[in-house]
Amino acid sequence: MRALGLTDFSAYLEYLKREPQEVKRLLNILTINLSFFFRNPETFAFLEQHQFVEFKKEKGALVFWSAGCANGEEPYSLAILAAETSLLERVTVYGTDIDEHTVTHARAGMYPPSTFQYTPNSIVEKYFTKRDEGYRINDDIRARVRFLHLDLFEKASFGRCDLIMCRNVFIYLNRSAQSKAIRNFSERLKPHGYLVIGKVELLIGIPELKVFEVVSRTEHIYRKLSG
Repeated sequence: MRALGLTDFSAYLEYLKREPQEVKRLLNILTINLSFFFRNPETFAFLEQHQFVEFKKEKGALVFWSAGCANGEEPYSLAILAAETSLLERVTVYGTDIDEHTVTHARAGMYPPSTFQYTPNSIVEKYFTKRDEGYRINDDIRARVRFLHLDLFEKASFGRCDLIMCRNVFIYLNRSAQSKAIRNFSERLKPHGYLVIGKVELLIGIPELKVFEVVSRTEHIYRKLSG
């Protein structure tokens, strides 16, 4: 508002109505994009020891969705985990975010050293190439990850998923929005597919959760029931 020379919210609201581009600018400012590779490593360890073991027993293609993926660290982490468990050739990972700038950044696949706070050096050396401007994700991983500009509540254009991760997003949504997002995820998941939410997030009293069973209370992992 200060940059536009506006002094009150009503004037800014009128400006938003006249200037659609300002809505996008405001959205980009408000969207929280802080992330790291393998954030909450214990969650990824649980997935590797349980869900990915199940995936290896199955046949056919696997679809993972990282919803609200910010700069792309989470979907790339899923692809790296797939590579580490010999699943990469079967996996397509979709990373989506409402912020167009972060989606563009994610597609470029270039990251500063600070994003590897939770990543073992061996993983960085194996799956990234050091450049003057940072670390670039290797092409074999990038080839399995597709980034789309998509709102949480929109219907995704890709197929039904075996795994959906949407972490540290629900804490910013009201109860109605949480219900709508969970409903969308349940429709996008295959029977017995998995939903992972943030470790600080509690979804209490959400009717749409009735179609899920708890797999891990500590890691906040749910499995869609078959019915």
